[in-house]
Amino acid sequence: MAEQLDIVTATGRFVRSADRRDVHDGGHWHQVFHCLVVRSGTPTRVVLQRRHHTKAAFPGLLDLSATGHLEAGEAPEHGVRELNEELGIDAKADDLTPVGVRLLADDDGEGRNRERVHLFYMTDDRPLEHYAPEPTEVESLVEVGVDELLALVAAGTSPDNARPATGGRVDAIEWRPGERSKATTLGSDDLIKAADGYWTVLLVMAQRFAAGEGPLAI
Repeated sequence: MAEQLDIVTATGRFVRSADRRDVHDGGHWHQVFHCLVVRSGTPTRVVLQRRHHTKAAFPGLLDLSATGHLEAGEAPEHGVRELNEELGIDAKADDLTPVGVRLLADDDGEGRNRERVHLFYMTDDRPLEHYAPEPTEVESLVEVGVDELLALVAAGTSPDNARPATGGRVDAIEWRPGERSKATTLGSDDLIKAADGYWTVLLVMAQRFAAGEGPLAI
């Protein structure tokens, strides 16, 4: 049976369930889970995943630590399974800190994509080599400073906010399963294109989260 998603209104009211393809073909609002792994300590660093080059949407680009659709009937915290499935770690709903909900829309990958994104943070300090990424989903994991990412986001958008621009490069650590972690550099073209300032907001909030400050909201 095809994967079933809940179609909702932009405010989250349930409408009906439908096949994933029908949801995207019709441009219907649906629910997704995003989680950013944040390292403790300062300066704030986070873990990103590099999406597998065969993915329909954003192949080979850096995304949050774990992302995925909420299936029909699932509550936002049930998305914790994405951490287990994509990163191979034993995460539980109690490990998550909810940040808020943001509306995101694009036409990349799976048709007309209209998402209510439920964002969570999770503190985790294990070395990158102690993750077990799903090999068909995740090509590598990257640890990078939030300040560096904010610089990339600022450099990577043209003045009209309509197309990516080539910015500078920043230092990071990348690990591919079966290899050793190694130093690398990232450019703005490594990141999934920001939508409505989403990268900036979630990174600034990640710094507040790491510092134990509030409120957190996107």
